[in-house]
Amino acid sequence: GVGLPLARVVKPPDPEALWEWSCEQRGAGSDMDVTWASVWPAAAALAAHLDGNRHLVEGLRVVELGSGLGVAGLSAAAAGALRVTLVDREPLALHCAMSTAQVCGLATAPVGAPAPPGAVHAMQCDWAHATEALAGQADLVLGSEVLYDPSTVSTLVSAAASLLHPHGGSLLLAEPAVGRAVGCRQKLDAQAVARGATVSAA
Repeated sequence: GVGLPLARVVKPPDPEALWEWSCEQRGAGSDMDVTWASVWPAAAALAAHLDGNRHLVEGLRVVELGSGLGVAGLSAAAAGALRVTLVDREPLALHCAMSTAQVCGLATAPVGAPAPPGAVHAMQCDWAHATEALAGQADLVLGSEVLYDPSTVSTLVSAAASLLHPHGGSLLLAEPAVGRAVGCRQKLDAQAVARGATVSAA
């Protein structure tokens, strides 16, 4: 696989054990999504891409949607981003991500608090609610393996459009070569173009 630019990543040792623990803590009907507990190949590839192309993030305000362990966003911070905000619904995922930031020597701060350049922040919420607090405050929105359900594409496009600065910005996604859900990428491209965006793929 692709090597991570982060010296260490804090994560559960076993997603299956995490699921069993969640069921014990929350009951048999636990709705915890434990997919965040692994570093997925697309996230590792995006992290490596940012590390190797630092001009993509240097001095920019970055938001990672569906961050999970946050390896892409944290790599952006290490590569010179002005500010990075990790957004995820799972508090344990964000706890691991912020712990990784600490052990990797990255600055951390609460959302909205004064912070040094390169600081990492975390928000526990869905994509739609992130826009309420961060509307127009991002230069770059990141996402990895977030195109898994055609019904969420509109929410993703709307969230990115709201988060990005009115004068322009970029949405940078990393996805598997073979999509997990047919039509997601095509739907995303069509909606982005309809909003006046330029779409490219690598």
